[in-house]
Amino acid sequence: MQVLPPSHHDHVLRAPQGRARALLEQGRQVAAAVAPDVPVRLSVVTGVCGPALVHVAERAELLVLGSRTAAGDLDLTVGRVVGHAIGHARCPVVLVPQIWDPAAAHSGNVLVHVDGTRESIGAVAFAADVADRWGAPLQPVAVGVRHGSRTDEQAARQRLANAVAGTPDQHPDLALHETVVWGNAAEAILHEARAQARLIVLCSRGYGALAASLLGATTQTVIRMASCPTAALPSGVAEVWATRGVGQVTADA
Repeated sequence: MQVLPPSHHDHVLRAPQGRARALLEQGRQVAAAVAPDVPVRLSVVTGVCGPALVHVAERAELLVLGSRTAAGDLDLTVGRVVGHAIGHARCPVVLVPQIWDPAAAHSGNVLVHVDGTRESIGAVAFAADVADRWGAPLQPVAVGVRHGSRTDEQAARQRLANAVAGTPDQHPDLALHETVVWGNAAEAILHEARAQARLIVLCSRGYGALAASLLGATTQTVIRMASCPTAALPSGVAEVWATRGVGQVTADA
């Protein structure tokens, strides 16, 4: 789908014409080469890019966007379109970095950040569903602050246990690799992902028109720096997925 400049009929899907059709046909050919059995529909919509994409994705299972990398760019915030999508979408938003290597798409773990919130339980439920479909291991990651602290490690492992509680019952064939790492959350997630992740899953708490600036620092940094796709679950979406999971949030989480 391509978003065209605003008109009198914004947010209405139409068949592409002219240059738009030629551009989208290139996308169709890429999709056909990767997944020839998946139906593809080419569409254009007019409007401001972020709101238009969110509107047409109201009933979508995923909204997939390209994401610039931070290489050579001093602005480490996500773009307005990405920020708006993550702040308003009613489905998970998958960001595919321009440096992504499609050859790596079918290897590695599905890595999900666990921070002890109910939203992260939803992120684990979503990540487990994706990993199960792909036949990939699920790697829930908790980040501790003080390396060597027995209390910190126990708290991190408790967060993991709470978030994945019941996952083996819902996905009995899913391999779980629970991991505790240390340091800055974004840096630790990116380091772990570089070793063996095909997808990173995060919950996000950005809202409203200023979503790009309100996204947490961890979400912003991971989206901008990751070399594999990142799935960001808006808060409301994570809540919906949390109701499907059976994890728990404890008082000390």
